Amino acid sequence: MTGTEVTGTEVTVDELDLALVNALQLRPRAPWSLLGQTLGISPVTAARRWRRLSEAGIAWVTAYGLPHPEDRGCVAYLDLDCAPDRLRQVADELAEDAHVMSIEHFSQGCDLAVAASFTDLAALSRYTAERLGRLPGVDAVRVHLATGFYAEGIRWRLDSLDPAQRVELHDDQSPGNGKPSGVRAEVREEDRELLIRLGVDGRLDQAALAAATGLSPSTLRRRLDRLAGSDAIRFRCEIAARDAGRPILATFRADLPPDRLDEVGPQLARLPEVRLCVSVTGAHNLLLSVWQRSLADVQRLEAALARRFPDLRVAERRVALRTVKRMGRILDADGRAVRAVPMDIWRDPVPAS
Repeated sequence: MTGTEVTGTEVTVDELDLALVNALQLRPRAPWSLLGQTLGISPVTAARRWRRLSEAGIAWVTAYGLPHPEDRGCVAYLDLDCAPDRLRQVADELAEDAHVMSIEHFSQGCDLAVAASFTDLAALSRYTAERLGRLPGVDAVRVHLATGFYAEGIRWRLDSLDPAQRVELHDDQSPGNGKPSGVRAEVREEDRELLIRLGVDGRLDQAALAAATGLSPSTLRRRLDRLAGSDAIRFRCEIAARDAGRPILATFRADLPPDRLDEVGPQLARLPEVRLCVSVTGAHNLLLSVWQRSLADVQRLEAALARRFPDLRVAERRVALRTVKRMGRILDADGRAVRAVPMDIWRDPVPAS
């Protein structure tokens, strides 16, 4: 097992904690019995450690819904220029929006970078015009649409488990464990309450979910298996970047010849630092987001990219001064989760005034 001890405010994260998070990245809803067996601890110890981590905001499991598998709607990366005296207020207000996945306060290029998801382009248009366009302090908005994903944060992993442990956790082929069945499914109106509950706590057991949603256990299981088995719902275990030992978030805007995107993109996605690699519309056709241990590592990575991919041109590099929101969680100044704002892309994109 690899990893170093990271000491945060009041709570110390050790190698076993990192291994537990790594296990939950692979199997976010794995039973405590399997997690304990894999890590060589009792189920009670596994549950107790997870409770300590989640209560401290160090790690959490969330869930989020997607549009129909054949029509993913649109993911937009919005660059916002803000009045300096309104930047914090704008960030805090947008963090409450159900369409907003993440918000970063960057050092350059823009003041706030907002990642948001919508059912279609018309909903995005309404959001930019009627929500952002009317929000005091927002001076300009630039929209970049995702055209292809090569790496997403849901696939990023800590390297804290040995190969045998990883194999053990990937063993189960049942629905809901990140192995879509290929069966066509979509999120229905009656599924949204289930998604919202799981967005707050992706590890809620079926008894608690049934009580919270008013569904019978059998109905709940059928719905959950249908959604998870078709990848219409995704479960994701997150960890605070600082506690993961990678406190620096950097984003590169880059250019590649269009016919090289599908060749180079998957290679970039395999780099351990890479959290997000996506082709986008706009002046630069590639967006790359990485977690690094130090600012010097950002420069070293850019130099390594230049050597390995001579036709990749980095046009802009940004360093996040603070992450305000990540995948439905409001974060504090240390990057730890404070509370949940569950994602709901089917909600009206313009909040009622």
